[in-house]
Amino acid sequence: MTTNITTNIIGIDLGTSHSSLAVSNGEQTSLVAIPQLSGAHETVTDALFPSAYFHNQEYQNLSLPWDQNPPLLGRWARDLALTNPERAILSAKSWLCYKGDLRLPPRAEWQGLTAKEVSTLFLSHLMKAFEYQTGAGPEHITKVAITVPASFDPMARQLTEEAAIAAGIKEPLLIEEPLAAFYAWLAHNPDWNKQLKTGDSVLVCDVGGGTSDFSLIVVSEEPDSGELRLDRIAVGRHLLLGGDNMDLALAHSLQAKQGELDHWQFISLQQQVRKAKEFLLSPGDEPTYPISITGRGSSLFAQTLRLDVSREDIAELIVNGFFPHVDALASPRRSSGLQTIGLPYEHDPAITKHLACFLRQASVNTQGEGKIFKPSHILFNGGVFKAPILQKRVIECVKEWNESNLTVLKNPDLDHAVTLGAAHYAALKVSGQKLRVRTAASRSYYIGLESNQLAIPGIKPKVQGLCVLPQGAEEGSAFELSQQEFALWGGEHVSFQLFASEARADLGTLISDAEKDLEAVSSLACQIDDNGQGPIPVFLQTDYDETGKLRIAMRESSGPRHWDLNFQLREDSDIKK
Repeated sequence: MTTNITTNIIGIDLGTSHSSLAVSNGEQTSLVAIPQLSGAHETVTDALFPSAYFHNQEYQNLSLPWDQNPPLLGRWARDLALTNPERAILSAKSWLCYKGDLRLPPRAEWQGLTAKEVSTLFLSHLMKAFEYQTGAGPEHITKVAITVPASFDPMARQLTEEAAIAAGIKEPLLIEEPLAAFYAWLAHNPDWNKQLKTGDSVLVCDVGGGTSDFSLIVVSEEPDSGELRLDRIAVGRHLLLGGDNMDLALAHSLQAKQGELDHWQFISLQQQVRKAKEFLLSPGDEPTYPISITGRGSSLFAQTLRLDVSREDIAELIVNGFFPHVDALASPRRSSGLQTIGLPYEHDPAITKHLACFLRQASVNTQGEGKIFKPSHILFNGGVFKAPILQKRVIECVKEWNESNLTVLKNPDLDHAVTLGAAHYAALKVSGQKLRVRTAASRSYYIGLESNQLAIPGIKPKVQGLCVLPQGAEEGSAFELSQQEFALWGGEHVSFQLFASEARADLGTLISDAEKDLEAVSSLACQIDDNGQGPIPVFLQTDYDETGKLRIAMRESSGPRHWDLNFQLREDSDIKK
């Protein structure tokens, strides 16, 4: 595949379980197939690129069309991870949000890589694959947009941006995944303003392989022009819950029915349950799907088992287990107690409970009510919703909560809408067209301040939280708390904790016990080089730019100096791109 197009605008879905890439010339958008290793001396080209890294110790002379010694990524890395999980890194994107500086996998016997380093490898592979497939060099790439979960905090967004820059992407754009899916719908529906009207609201329900992501978009009218305006007003928590959970649950359920399986038999089962799930969740008359389980042994026949997965099995486990009928007040079960080092997977698999909780919180934040937000439309995204029965169940639940109708906006490509929408969004930005969903800060952010009190042995002073960015602040906003002055001492390394909350707050709101009532997000720090006598009076400034990036600085109250607060991250090692 080659192209003579000199303007290439790229959209990348940097997914938890799979990644993909699309290109736009400003008028048309299409997917780009990604060459990747499928064996020691085999390659395959596919639109989906598994987001998997495998630490290669034994395979020599690996090659790709653009690299004679590539890192082991993609399909083969995913397959090898089944048998050697201790040498694999999966779900790197989710680690960006929780432990961006932790070397993965946890407790590995080898040095490991950070989530940022692995993300750099994925993005580098995708960009080189694009150049190989199209013949377009870096000079022919106008803009690259990369998707992130709507729930990503500022640190995770910064790490994603840094990974992109390390992969050779100049000035990357970031776009939230549910918004990208909505932009794909807009691209397929140029008459969207005839399908939506003032007062409508769209729930974007995105359930992929590794995560579930919810967003709300409302339609209003511009007071001056009378044109329709789109605003993203709410996003959900980062939920590590998706199709991968369903596949694993089905594998364990079948193992329980069959009896104990050896290690290799269970791996064989894991590799097949996804196809069984997709087949039996699709419309059809076949009551069962056959699975042949092979193991390792001297006798092939003695090691081969056959299972029939029924539609009843799927309905009970997937539909009722992950999408149960629940009322509007349902809440997911939360974890408690100590956990081993790892990603904070959801303890309650009921996606409909998480959705009800999201809509209730959205109502509190946007309408000041403790009821449930009632969307007028819903847009599904993610491979999970290729099963009509799962769309139907979500629609039934939301209608029951709404006590009204719900219109479904048709998504023509549930697997790739995010990728295509990211490219469309970037093309709109490049062209300067007005059509754009306005976004605002999805959470309130706070700087941690130590309480000024007498020191008491054995009692740690409480950390107060000062709101420096209120939820709902629009992109492009800047704030300063000039009425609240602080003192800095020259020659010191200054650090603060950054906290967040899903509750709406006003600029300058003070929370008395931030560590108890808020969520710790990251640390911010800077070095004060001034060695003059006495404290330096400063106040805080916050900039929430048009890309959704949060910047916090301290400005001298009576002078021109200012100090940027930077997210504290561990130094990265050199990696092979």
